[in-house]
Amino acid sequence: MMYSVRKNSFLGSYSARFLIILTCFLSVGQSNAQTGDDALRFAQRMPGLTASSMGMGGVGISGVTDASAFFNNPAGLGWATSSNVSGSLSALSTLDDGVFVAPSSMSQFKNDVTAAGIGSVSYLFKVPTTRGSMVVGAGFNQVSTFSRSLVFSGENNANSLTDYLMPVSGEFELQEDDDGVFPLFDRTLSFIGFETYAIDLDAVAVQNGDANPFVPAVNAGTVRQAGYVDESGRMMEINIGGAMEVAKDVMVGLTVSAPYGTYSFARELTENDFLNDNDGTNGTTDFKELQFNEQVESEIVGVNLRLGVSAKVNASTKVGLTIETPTWYAVEDVYSTKLATRFDNGDAFQYGGDSDDAGTGTFDYSFVTPWKVGMGAEYAVAGAKISADVEWIDWSQMELDSDGYSFFDENFDITRGLDAVTNVRIGASYDVGKTTLRGGLAMYPDPHNETSSNTSLDTDRVYVSAGATYNLADNMKIDFGWMAEAFEDEYAVYNEVNDAPIVTEDIIRSRVQIGFTFGF
Repeated sequence: MMYSVRKNSFLGSYSARFLIILTCFLSVGQSNAQTGDDALRFAQRMPGLTASSMGMGGVGISGVTDASAFFNNPAGLGWATSSNVSGSLSALSTLDDGVFVAPSSMSQFKNDVTAAGIGSVSYLFKVPTTRGSMVVGAGFNQVSTFSRSLVFSGENNANSLTDYLMPVSGEFELQEDDDGVFPLFDRTLSFIGFETYAIDLDAVAVQNGDANPFVPAVNAGTVRQAGYVDESGRMMEINIGGAMEVAKDVMVGLTVSAPYGTYSFARELTENDFLNDNDGTNGTTDFKELQFNEQVESEIVGVNLRLGVSAKVNASTKVGLTIETPTWYAVEDVYSTKLATRFDNGDAFQYGGDSDDAGTGTFDYSFVTPWKVGMGAEYAVAGAKISADVEWIDWSQMELDSDGYSFFDENFDITRGLDAVTNVRIGASYDVGKTTLRGGLAMYPDPHNETSSNTSLDTDRVYVSAGATYNLADNMKIDFGWMAEAFEDEYAVYNEVNDAPIVTEDIIRSRVQIGFTFGF
């Protein structure tokens, strides 16, 4: 028996415990540093800001006159025929169809989350001019959402979270004082596991000088694993911009944009020795169950510039070009980690969540996105219109930075694991009396390449949309837009363990916007 009766024999003196905690705090910045995937999540945007733009798949680089021009091409503002105020309400539903896969189990679960809020608000002012056109304005627009929720459950006879908590060579150092042997950890999760007896030192292995003298609390049989992952929050943009006619039928525009938002991530994993395979006999512990929780709350703020040109080639054709500067983002993460364990003899241990605990704290960092270039064209005839956009962005140029941590490895992974992508949007509309009908399609490739992604998953994002506008009066209209997004994803329950369980996900996200525009 390893530790069916638990005691602090390996913790040593109070000074030794202080050294363990201090060492963990010195490594806490590194253990909670973010990756390129986190930055990518905050920087990627969904097509279709306004109800009318959403209905056409988010197209607009050729030049549109609603608030989506702040995002697609500010030069489009110059085509506005009057001043106006507009706004929209947005509703969202995300369905996550997950399949838990472990060596001994496969089970399917579905979960749905909804959210609602302001989609966009804008004011455009058409400046009186003697010649040409000049329009200035401001907007407040939702540019992405993080809402999704995953639940899972299944049996696992191959491994446990306690295997994931085990340190490897280079992540710990054994020390000894008058009270015994104790470890110093460079890995926060291993320290937390040690504090709760999810892992422990093996006295025999220590005496034999084994290179890794730790044992996990679960080392036999099958455990039942269950959990959830919740993500919420959204990114908004405050836009100030304008456009002017610099030559006949040629508009030039500029927007100053300040993206900001919040992101919340919470996950829980429980493990239960439901068959009592670990009963304290035959070299096992008397493990009963554990509960592991992690939470991250992120505050994000950034700034960028967008410049654009929109021109009429002839009476039916319009083209546009837009350039977006790199966006600089500052992020503050507030994170916490908790682990609780229980054993058959009634012992229970818990660590984490308090402000002075390892695995809990704040982390500040920044990142810069690449340049983005887009081109678009529109062809209109007899009440019908078709538009198309292409935009190019090289995500391998994204870069993370922090005053208290070197992102050398993470930035190398970004350069090696992310590629340039070309996003495509296509939309069409048709006027029927006072009503305009719309439809659209958008395709956003996954920027991860073969070195950083599971090639069996279809992680490219495909959007389909529909919408309509009804003109209530000459200066008043109501817009409706609907867009569905579909993609696949994969959640690793934990990693760095052979045959670790995963959850494959099919995600469908539906958005609806209802907007109003009042001209004057």
